[in-house]
Amino acid sequence: MRLYFLRHAAALDGMDDALRPLSATGRQQARTLARFLRRSGITFDLAFASPLVRARQTVDLVLPITNQLQPLLPRETKLLLNEATPREFANWLLCLPAAGHILLVGHEPTLSERVRWLLSLPREESLELRKGALACVQTEDQRTGTLKFLVTPKSLGLGRKRA
Repeated sequence: MRLYFLRHAAALDGMDDALRPLSATGRQQARTLARFLRRSGITFDLAFASPLVRARQTVDLVLPITNQLQPLLPRETKLLLNEATPREFANWLLCLPAAGHILLVGHEPTLSERVRWLLSLPREESLELRKGALACVQTEDQRTGTLKFLVTPKSLGLGRKRA
């Protein structure tokens, strides 16, 4: 199974964190990443996003492009929020149905923590997911994994824009 940990794309600043939408830059990041994944032959069997607006908007931009021929509706889960404990996330991961490619759209700092845990990387500096970045981890047991690739907006030619 391959788990694709995607940090939501760039969002607008706002008072209510849960309601912050993607910025124009963020929408571009999500679509560019989705086109890269489609060109790479990646379609998702399952997709999950946190309930925050920017995560939902990110997955809603990615899936129509990657899964154009196999439409897929994302599921919402609070276990991709920063408030979910490592144990809650690990237990949820173990309960996921067997699937080839699973997209998980969430937030920092916990998304990077989850990836580092699967890769047995103890130091925070070992891996950090910037907005719009995606880490692909192959796992057989949902407790350990191997990093297959890491894609950032900068590596896709989008530079490092703020917004």
